[in-house]
Amino acid sequence: MTRELCTLLDWDTEFFGFRIGRVNVSRLTPEDVPEIIGWCRDQKIRSLYFLADCGHRETIRLAEKNGFYLVDLQVMFEHVFEKEASCGDIATCRLALPEDLPGLKAIARTAYQNTRFYYDDHFPEALCSRLYEVWIENSVAGYADAVLVMGAPGTPEGYISCHVNKAEKRGKIGLVGVSEEARGHGVGKALLLSALNWFRAQGMESVQVVTQGRNLSAQRLYQRCGFMTGGLKLWYHQCFAAQILEDKDA
Repeated sequence: MTRELCTLLDWDTEFFGFRIGRVNVSRLTPEDVPEIIGWCRDQKIRSLYFLADCGHRETIRLAEKNGFYLVDLQVMFEHVFEKEASCGDIATCRLALPEDLPGLKAIARTAYQNTRFYYDDHFPEALCSRLYEVWIENSVAGYADAVLVMGAPGTPEGYISCHVNKAEKRGKIGLVGVSEEARGHGVGKALLLSALNWFRAQGMESVQVVTQGRNLSAQRLYQRCGFMTGGLKLWYHQCFAAQILEDKDA
């Protein structure tokens, strides 16, 4: 392989219990496909992620012709800060505390059922829920630069995780979650505006966030808070049965 077309994802592999890889490019050529399949065979890959450029017709045709199946439409939104403009009141939100973790994990268990993992039957639903529990737990532990929370200590109503890229002066929102009881009461908007103000205070010039094409409520929220659509990509997965890999080795 003349270039690194694929990468073994160690964390995903350990978490789900089978070998998982990712395609490193967003566009495919006819020559790429046998290299990718051969790499998966050699690495004993059971599941492969591919984030495709939805505007490249040949890539879409090659992916679908070679057994990749669509699991998600990724929509990227971007907010560019205007000089001297405030994004809203941040008084209702605070940084996450250790006593918030049980409540944050409870929100995470049910907040992401429209994501690509739930839409792929090869991933057990219980593990999909656990994935987001671990994600928010790690975010509070330092994976995120900040996790903002709404609600009293120990009884969070929602959260938003924030990451900063100081070199590019660009922020990134990771997870946004609101409890079932608090949905429809402005918690998501308060969290988002608080995060924008937090990013501005860190010297960021723009903020990006991605969501699912099927998550219309999130898209409307971002648009109401001044985000513009910045890009569209397609998430494909490929599943390799153990028997298929063994047969190709023979």
